[in-house]
Amino acid sequence: MADPLELYLLAVAGMVVFFAAAYVYYELQTPAGRPLRERGVTQRGIVVATVGTLGTILVFGFLGNVDISANLRGLGYATIGISIPLVLGYLGLNISHTLGRRWRRLHPDNDVPTGSLEPGEVACMGEVTGAAVDAAPVTGREACCWSWSVEVLNPYGVGSNGDQYVTVDGGDGGVVFTIDDGSGPVRIDPEGATMDLGATRTRSLEPDEQPATGFQSPAPDVERNHADKSRTYEESIVAPGDHVAIAGTATTDDGLVIGGESTHVAIGSLGNVATRYRNQAAMYGLGGLVGVGVGVRWLAALYGVF
Repeated sequence: MADPLELYLLAVAGMVVFFAAAYVYYELQTPAGRPLRERGVTQRGIVVATVGTLGTILVFGFLGNVDISANLRGLGYATIGISIPLVLGYLGLNISHTLGRRWRRLHPDNDVPTGSLEPGEVACMGEVTGAAVDAAPVTGREACCWSWSVEVLNPYGVGSNGDQYVTVDGGDGGVVFTIDDGSGPVRIDPEGATMDLGATRTRSLEPDEQPATGFQSPAPDVERNHADKSRTYEESIVAPGDHVAIAGTATTDDGLVIGGESTHVAIGSLGNVATRYRNQAAMYGLGGLVGVGVGVRWLAALYGVF
């Protein structure tokens, strides 16, 4: 049973985990969090990972039998360190769950011809047709939809190695476009959709290098605040002629259109996209199990439970 010192130690470790998770939770909803969202990190996953880690620490703390008065600081650091594989493990399991849902939604068995779609949850694939395009924000290429991000080298000047790129901004967008698998067109509204696009290009700027004439940065604050550091812009697009897989909700408010926050736009066929997500879900699931297993084993050894 935990004594007062041990309870204090658990409270401190819990606060460290909680505030670190809270930072990631709110950062996830900012433009800089877009790459994490595309990889399957969700706010719900952050909550699950945090609660799971804190719960595991508390359980082993109360069940443990260890004299912490001799080395309180060392045990505290060890507890916080062990929480890292626990958090990553629980988060990996949640990412696996998210990617598994994408795999099920985009499974080829769910494919409906674009000309036969009806309102409701749908999955389809086809070639992007029509001339509805706009200029992508980083390269200016003609595109139907796009996603972009910008990384800055050690943006806050606190890195220990000086060569860590951090994503500080990002976004996505597009125009309503059509796809057709030969059976008839259907419109896709990419606003608010999760995107997994292709034709990725980068634009790099060295410290104090001015953007080329004609380049209007989609992140003016980055150029204003971090012009003295290396910046790398990355952009992926879908353009006319590309083959895409779509999962989302079809509505008939103004003719049949697939759109909304539940919509997923991915480059490639349903089969290829589903296979990609299945493999990623398996990888994150295995990594999550290993992380949780290692964290639980180390924590049990630290607190003398086993």
